Amino acid sequence: MTTAGNITVLTPSESAYQAAAEALGRGHLVVLPTETIYGVFADSENPGAMASLGRLVGDDSAHVAGWHAPSVEAVLDRVRTSHPLHQRLVERLLPGPAAIVFESGDSVRVPDNAAALAVLQTAHDAGHTRILGVGLAGDEFGSGERVDTLLDHDTLRTRLEDADVRVVIDAGATVMGKPSTVIRLTRDGGYEITRHGPIGEHYIRDRLRRRVLFVCTGNTCRSPMAEVIARRVLREAGEPEDLIEVASAGISAGDGMAMTDEAREALEKLGYQAGQHRSRQVTQADVNRADEIYTLTNSHMAVLRRQFPGAAWKIQTLDPEGGDVDDPIEGSSEVYDLACRAIRDFVRARLGSPGQQGDRA
Repeated sequence: MTTAGNITVLTPSESAYQAAAEALGRGHLVVLPTETIYGVFADSENPGAMASLGRLVGDDSAHVAGWHAPSVEAVLDRVRTSHPLHQRLVERLLPGPAAIVFESGDSVRVPDNAAALAVLQTAHDAGHTRILGVGLAGDEFGSGERVDTLLDHDTLRTRLEDADVRVVIDAGATVMGKPSTVIRLTRDGGYEITRHGPIGEHYIRDRLRRRVLFVCTGNTCRSPMAEVIARRVLREAGEPEDLIEVASAGISAGDGMAMTDEAREALEKLGYQAGQHRSRQVTQADVNRADEIYTLTNSHMAVLRRQFPGAAWKIQTLDPEGGDVDDPIEGSSEVYDLACRAIRDFVRARLGSPGQQGDRA
């Protein structure tokens, strides 16, 4: 521990996190590291703390205070999303170097830094559930990359003291050294980048892509039917077509076999166009890439979980109730029709919007 005027400077430790959280609870300001830059934090429900934060950053629009949450779960519990893409953006970009501005105007971050998260969680557990933070960036604050350099400047240190900063956790240089990317959610279900930072459009879109894999035995009827149906269901549920990646495979499939004629006809009876299909064996790369994996039977699920134990958490039966869709191979057209209708209903239940899930037409 060191001191700089009235400011206590601590290195990361459990006692340091407790001291910072207690300072926040008493209405003081604290400086914490994040993966991007250092920030100054205040309890938004304490008028004195917010007045102190205002004195420090003034009216500069570059310094907009945003809620720094201790977890993604805390964000989704407090800030509701109205579109599946928005929820996926929150779940896949946080924690991380992104600030997300919701339709309500709330700006939210979950920093990817152990010290910051520990302080935020400790404060949250003590009842201080909405801690706001402002990045110490810009010419008036210095680079924001190293807090010890910041405190070496008498004028800047005095500004922090005058704003009632009492605790600083000094973790050395931050990983990224520049402010977070700011992403504003739009009412049409999209988003726009309003400040460019460590992550860009290509990375964001790759993280937002929804990758679904269906697996049966030979990959010539059940899983290909599920693949065709899922593409439409996802589009109708509001998923952008360029962010949908749907595939199918088999646990003992031969390569290059076409979908059976009976499966094509069953799809056409329900208004789906099968398109081109060639069977293939499921691979480790398929499993790694998929976000969701649905099997047509429990035995398929057991085989995949045994072969790919690290991905067991994302492998489920297509039937939400855990039932099987029996193999219609060599069955009559009626058997294929029954299987196709069951697959359609299960895909809607797994992937569709609430309205689609109840539609049995």
